[in-house]
Amino acid sequence: MSFLYPLFLAGIAAISLPIVLHLVRRHTRNRVTFSSLMFLRTTMPRLRNRGRLENLPLLVLRCIVLCLLAFAFARPFFSRPAVENSAGAKLGRRIVLLIDTSASMQRAGMWAQTMSEARSLLEDVSQTDRVRVMTFDRSTQTLIGFEQWGALDFSQRASIGIEHLSKLLPSWAMTNLGHALVTAAEAIEDDEVEDRQSVSGRIAARQVVLISDLQEGSNLEALRAYEWPKGVELVVKLISCEGPTNAALQLVAGRSGLADPGGDGHPSIRIINSPDATNERFHLNWADDAPAIASSQTTETYVPAGHSIVVQAPARANGSVAGKLILTGDDHDFDNALYVTPQLQQQVNILYIGSDDPNDSREMLYYVRRAFGDTGALKFRVISRPGNEAIAATDIETAYLIIVADTINQENIVTLRRYLESGRTLLLVMKSAPPGDGSVTTLAGLAGIGNLKFEEADIEPQSRRGYAMLGRIEFKHPLLAPFCEPRFGDFTRIHFWKYRRINIADCPGAQVLAWFDSNDPAWFEILVGKGSLLVLTCGWHPSDSDLALSSKFVPLLYSILEYGGVFTGQQSQYFVGEPVPIPSWLMSGSANLQIRKPDNSLVRPDPGLQTFVQTDRPGFYAVESTAGNQLFAVNLTSSECRTAPMPIEDLEKLGVSLKQSYDAAIEKTGQTSHHSSISEMEYEQKLWRWVLIAILAVLLIEIWLAGWLTRPSAASHGEQQ
Repeated sequence: MSFLYPLFLAGIAAISLPIVLHLVRRHTRNRVTFSSLMFLRTTMPRLRNRGRLENLPLLVLRCIVLCLLAFAFARPFFSRPAVENSAGAKLGRRIVLLIDTSASMQRAGMWAQTMSEARSLLEDVSQTDRVRVMTFDRSTQTLIGFEQWGALDFSQRASIGIEHLSKLLPSWAMTNLGHALVTAAEAIEDDEVEDRQSVSGRIAARQVVLISDLQEGSNLEALRAYEWPKGVELVVKLISCEGPTNAALQLVAGRSGLADPGGDGHPSIRIINSPDATNERFHLNWADDAPAIASSQTTETYVPAGHSIVVQAPARANGSVAGKLILTGDDHDFDNALYVTPQLQQQVNILYIGSDDPNDSREMLYYVRRAFGDTGALKFRVISRPGNEAIAATDIETAYLIIVADTINQENIVTLRRYLESGRTLLLVMKSAPPGDGSVTTLAGLAGIGNLKFEEADIEPQSRRGYAMLGRIEFKHPLLAPFCEPRFGDFTRIHFWKYRRINIADCPGAQVLAWFDSNDPAWFEILVGKGSLLVLTCGWHPSDSDLALSSKFVPLLYSILEYGGVFTGQQSQYFVGEPVPIPSWLMSGSANLQIRKPDNSLVRPDPGLQTFVQTDRPGFYAVESTAGNQLFAVNLTSSECRTAPMPIEDLEKLGVSLKQSYDAAIEKTGQTSHHSSISEMEYEQKLWRWVLIAILAVLLIEIWLAGWLTRPSAASHGEQQ
């Protein structure tokens, strides 16, 4: 017989307590003196034996109760031979090998150390181990899964794993360490659920083996919202670099684009030096095919360790402010290149169809010209044409947005409807009141609707204020999504003095974007072919409303422009891994659209694709199309340049369980497994229940015997009588 908790048997020593109590004589403490006894001689009582035990059977029963209690707390069980698992006596491990392939691993000597650590681990695995090999940078990829590893023959596992590792190279993407650790931990838990044999196979350890430089620029956000599973341990294989000094370049953008605050056209560059750097002097110059020119245009800078400084890029012989900047003087050159492209300026044509005077503040065209001012990326050109005259086809085809604010003839209606059906956007403003108004004819012709009527709304009976306001607004629509936040979505200060009431039921397929407080539609959209016809039942000139004087007017027009496919926030500088939107003016030649990458390889995007996502390396990318070409630059993510190792405590603060010694883990898990097996045997037998029944039986006998021994005798009853 064995015991689960044998230390409780020490409680048997408590049987000395009843023995001592039986040996102790009780003496009366309070003595009462009687007057009748004062004449008697005082004699000492005669005690026959102070050490004599009385009521020996009662003493034995009480000692038995204490012994049985200690026996029950020790949890006895009958041991039997343990059943070995089919894989053998050695307990297996469940391991996820997580290899860092981010851009910081491009530093000299680090990749060789990484491959050496990975090969060593794969060669050290046993037959009972289950291994998953994963790599991570911005995202996480699986090289060998648990199922694939288990299906391989034991003699081939290490060699096939090493063969997969030989094809790996570090990328240029950022380090998303938090997402990688969460993915690895979830992979272990998912494999435990699927692998039912592991329950009887007794997996000894669950480990995530991380091979990384643990640079402080790693993203750990995913770990902050994740509860690290119990029993999963992180083993860190830290990769160290050969030299401590690492300086990086970043582009500083001013209000006017890439130019410096001085306004002389040269970009401003921030140079950052690592905290543990030993070198503090660096040289900045433009890369050029002619070494003589490059060496003559060099800027020397002093950057203390752990600090940064903003300098002006050196002037170029050809006067250009674009190209490749090179920083020299540190130990690692993976982040010493900065690609700068000239600020893009796209020509955007706005066609306004109406007879308004552009200099009259009482007309809508006056506010349109002032809303679309030139920006750093867009150069606007507002063209005005009367609606009763034929409009040139080139004006319509080159327009990114057409605003119709007047009656147009049938010939122009046909041309504009073709413009809509091709996938473009047209804004129709119903500013004139009947009678004799042609807005209804224009709307019916453009939307292809017959028998459409509307009337001038009478605001005075509806509202004592004398003006109407917007009531419901569909902020979920892409056109109004920029106003969805509470600080931007307040339209109550916009007053409408006049508007046109239209029965929306007469416009099949129309989607109302905004309603007046009188439940009349204010703005609505009708899809025409692939395009969108946006209708405003009220103008923004002062006689209709004060919309043009509102802070919402310019953002609303720009939102309409973006809804039509113009990227008003278009930029020319991106980071590795970021999606790059393809301008709509280049998409017109999408049949021949191709993108040339820095390694001179060509990528042909799928037809209709609006973004390019294969920005996998720094350099210049060229979008080539029959409609024109465009150049944009992709640089290394700034966080990847922070290469100083992070404190390992940062992971522990996020709940990650770290393990330093694998042997200690095996010993601990082996002891835990052994204790778990004997606990299962004791739980199945439950001998302590029978011991408790025996204790109850002995207690009943003890109670009966104590009562029988202490009952009054017949002689004492006679004396009392």
